[in-house]
Amino acid sequence: MKSISREEVLRHNQPGDCWIIIKNQVYDITDFLLKHPGGMDVLLSRAGEDATSFFITRHQLTPGVTKMLQRYHIGQLPEHQHIPEHVFQEPFINDLLEAISAAKLFSIDEITKRHFFFLRTFAVSLFFLLSVTALYLSENILLSVALVILQALVGTSLFGLIAHEATHRLYPYQPFLQKTLKLVWPVFWPFISQKPLYYEHNSHHFKIGDPEYDFEVAGFSKLIRYSGKVEHTFWHRWQHRLAVFFYPFYANIITTFGGALTDFWSRHNRKVYWEHGLTLLMSALYFIILPGILTGHWWTAVLLYMVYQCTLYQGIYVGAAINHFTPHCAVAIPEDKKNLYGYYICSNTTNFRTFHPFWFWYTGGFNVQIEHHLVPFVPVENLHKLVPIVQSLCQKHGYPYKEYSTFRKMWKEHYEYLSLLSKEGLSNIIQNETRNKAGYQPR
Repeated sequence: MKSISREEVLRHNQPGDCWIIIKNQVYDITDFLLKHPGGMDVLLSRAGEDATSFFITRHQLTPGVTKMLQRYHIGQLPEHQHIPEHVFQEPFINDLLEAISAAKLFSIDEITKRHFFFLRTFAVSLFFLLSVTALYLSENILLSVALVILQALVGTSLFGLIAHEATHRLYPYQPFLQKTLKLVWPVFWPFISQKPLYYEHNSHHFKIGDPEYDFEVAGFSKLIRYSGKVEHTFWHRWQHRLAVFFYPFYANIITTFGGALTDFWSRHNRKVYWEHGLTLLMSALYFIILPGILTGHWWTAVLLYMVYQCTLYQGIYVGAAINHFTPHCAVAIPEDKKNLYGYYICSNTTNFRTFHPFWFWYTGGFNVQIEHHLVPFVPVENLHKLVPIVQSLCQKHGYPYKEYSTFRKMWKEHYEYLSLLSKEGLSNIIQNETRNKAGYQPR
């Protein structure tokens, strides 16, 4: 069988030349991209890299897919780059997938589907009602600011309910709505352009908190040190005091600032600069240029845009990122659990107020992180149904499961963790975190 190195596979990472690795085997799926029922974007997000955990958590229990994949088989990794076969047969993951299959959690029942359709439709309608009123109709600046803050809260929720869902599965399902989403994306989420989110968010799922894979960690690395694997700098000394001022500019920093000043995009050979620039232009057109031309109040338009963006990204950071960076993520992984996908996920994610209606709505489901990271293809509509299954299996297999009962406690521990990482030397806790990440082979 032909031996193909990881370095050679990485060269084939474009839509017209796409190879991936699954269980140490190499496949040329170029001709399959357009045929993939789940859409081509999720495959392209792993182009040139290992896609084993995504494949296992979606297709391990469907033998027909494994058989079909053999048509595209072209070789295997050299033996020194192999991941041991037993790692792919993690009992916890096998039990989890069987339970998901039995509960049919990859599909959504009609009642739940209608409920979430109404929720999303109402939120989108409310978003534009608030936006148009604030930007074009209101003559009172204080009222406009209040409306924009409410608009940002709705935008935060929609990020989880729509944008995040679209990174993991073919969503929306209708081609017309897919094109509509591309068009309005910059209005909802300025600075988080669609293609970078597809690529870099899925990469984050493979190795949470590691600057080699996690774009948040790499993008923020010049200002905030989220991992012991990030080299300490002069600026990190004050990160736990300054972080709260950076978070409202979360997307600006990780995509524009981080994308330009780190080699993350170029290292993964993602050609996203053009699309990112176009997205920023469309955002400026909607929030600043058109309101400025039609109302003549240019500085008001700029002010309202800044209020919207800062409120939005403070909320997205709180919902989507903070629960990956707490002391829970730095507990040493036992020797017999090293390099196990499920254990690594449970060690690097936390939930907060899992069944609280407000937090679930406000974060768009991001407060249920453990379940989502274990099986990212389970729709947000079914995450609450997955929670008792995961809790039971964690107890059965001795896996960690951390849920914060209050947001205040999670926020406090997040800053305690940043304080530990602000010090130049490595404490025992940070040494554990560094060893955990160094010892896990993403797949």
